[in-house]
Amino acid sequence: MNVVSILRKLLRQVRPVADAIVSGPAAAGAAGSTGPVAWTPPLSLDDQLRDANLTLDQWLTSRRAQAALYADISDTALTLLRERYPDRVAQTIAAADRVCAHEFDLLGSGPKTIVDATRPVEADGYRPIDWNVDPILGLQFPTGFPHKAWNPSMRPGLADIKWPWEIGRCQHWVTLGQAYRLTRDERYAREIVREHDDFIAVNPTGIGVQFVCTMDVAIRAYNWAIAFDLIRESSTFKGETAARAYRSLFDVGQFIIAHLENTYEVTSNHFLSNIVGLYGVGVVYASMAEGRRWIDQCRTWIDTEMQVQVLSDGADYESSVPYHRLVAELFLGAAHLGAFTGAPFSSAYLDRLRLMIEFHEALLRPDGMMPQVGDADDGRLHIFSEYGSWRPQDGRHLLGPAGAFFSVDEWIASGGECARWEAAWWGFDPHPFPATAALPARAKLFPDAGLAVYRDGAGQYLLITNGKVGTNGFGNHKHNDLLAFEYHAGGVPLLVDPGSYLYTSDPDARNLFRATRAHNTLMLDGIEQNDIRLDYLFRMFETSVVSQRAFTVSPDGVEYRGAHTGYERLSAPVTHERTVTLATAGPLSIVDRLTGNGAHTCAWHFHFAPGVVVDAQGATVVCTAGSHRYRVSTSASLEVSVSDAWYSPSFGVRVPCRAADFTVTADVSSISPVTFVIERM
Repeated sequence: MNVVSILRKLLRQVRPVADAIVSGPAAAGAAGSTGPVAWTPPLSLDDQLRDANLTLDQWLTSRRAQAALYADISDTALTLLRERYPDRVAQTIAAADRVCAHEFDLLGSGPKTIVDATRPVEADGYRPIDWNVDPILGLQFPTGFPHKAWNPSMRPGLADIKWPWEIGRCQHWVTLGQAYRLTRDERYAREIVREHDDFIAVNPTGIGVQFVCTMDVAIRAYNWAIAFDLIRESSTFKGETAARAYRSLFDVGQFIIAHLENTYEVTSNHFLSNIVGLYGVGVVYASMAEGRRWIDQCRTWIDTEMQVQVLSDGADYESSVPYHRLVAELFLGAAHLGAFTGAPFSSAYLDRLRLMIEFHEALLRPDGMMPQVGDADDGRLHIFSEYGSWRPQDGRHLLGPAGAFFSVDEWIASGGECARWEAAWWGFDPHPFPATAALPARAKLFPDAGLAVYRDGAGQYLLITNGKVGTNGFGNHKHNDLLAFEYHAGGVPLLVDPGSYLYTSDPDARNLFRATRAHNTLMLDGIEQNDIRLDYLFRMFETSVVSQRAFTVSPDGVEYRGAHTGYERLSAPVTHERTVTLATAGPLSIVDRLTGNGAHTCAWHFHFAPGVVVDAQGATVVCTAGSHRYRVSTSASLEVSVSDAWYSPSFGVRVPCRAADFTVTADVSSISPVTFVIERM
């Protein structure tokens, strides 16, 4: 071993110390320092190639010859997709054309052309993208600072950093890659190359808001790797152009391993995104020692996180249905990458992953949408379908690759055309895909998640939420929805969970959408079921113990019974127990038993779906959903009011709806139990 190799080996051994120094106080401008210190990669791609006895040309030739990741598609499969799905082919090309015009629809922004007016248009007409703007407020985040120097006071106004992070994930590059493969038009490959150079010119590794959150860095890296695979045969993407792209991707891999999000009280979808993204980058550089190190370490971490983050009933432990979809997609991507590279994950890992998909499929509404239980920020590992126009609430796309991976035709059929298209771009053979079928009937209690679901073949759907504060009590994405429910009749949403809407750009809305009073449940004395402190936007303090007491399914329908202790901390403690019964053909009955004493203000909330017409008629609420009318009646003497409310189907989007509230101030021992019946008129 020569001296240079020995020094490189020593550098790798001291990297943890070096990373700590780089990431420590000096990076944030500690006292005694000369100012913020930028992060720089400790290794170079060229050094790794020399250690592997490879020339850059040799390695680029191997990259050009074969895709590193699974998102590859044969010419035969492309021909089949063109024949079967001409509308989706046209849709993908149209989406890529909008990207080439730098038109984006990001997290509810609506279509916006996002260009940087401070930089000149290139000679060939390329207009630089503004990678650091909140397109809704039109406010620009600062640039040029070391990522460790970031602090929230640098945010312009109430601009939301999630918007620049969203475009910075570069998931639109996959759409450009798809368009290139479908058309062989070099302008799509050229757009990826131009955007790559544009991005790193403004956002060098470790500099600016695009490197503040490692989750977004890792998702970006995974999508870069896929996009480079998709255009690897392009005449544009070769020589120094390809070398420049792969050098920067290697640098980003080093950034991820040095800045993992596993130093908090708990790990979450952030750390999982870090290690799945780095796993993909490692596979790209598997012929080099550093790439193999990333692969080995990430596989160990991913396997561990499957046990940490996924409950034994298959639910993600963050208490959010939309985030479950993201986490399931991350774990599925890792599993598929392992199988693709000839290194499958363990049977225990795959068994729990299968439970995750079963959970996801079981909770889908009759219309294929996900109930918006808990937070939702529309995160994806990669997007192969309808970029810029997809409905984030539609969770069926995941059933395609999951069904192909596990050989479950029922999932592929339930996912519909989008699921089949998605699976093909995950690299699965599209020839044997089954035809579309309706979602099957389901009736199941997920006791660890605290969710019970009933879905029949006639359009009735009932979901009951009664879960503990998630993420091991951290509550980052949990809402106060204990003993709340969502109900659909005749395939039409009637009562719904309100969703999530926004995070930091509107703290008041953030706290409203996760509050008890916004959910279809009971609130006592204006007190939250679990403590929410207004300045902790991603924390919930557990003050309630939940219990799932019974879940019974019979030919006549389904009955759920559960309780929580969130109101036992009142000066006059009360335990809330709810029994929900749904007959096969209706009605829906809710019986609340309040065990305790003393006068309390009791407020029952009913949050109706958008489009449902709601009116109070005396002590009864009458509503019209679709072509049917329903009434909500109660056994108690309660005041009734109907008001305007909001429903959020996806991040940054809210649409008007109506809500009804039933209230009374009385000694709970004298009014319990209280029964509500929702029935068709």
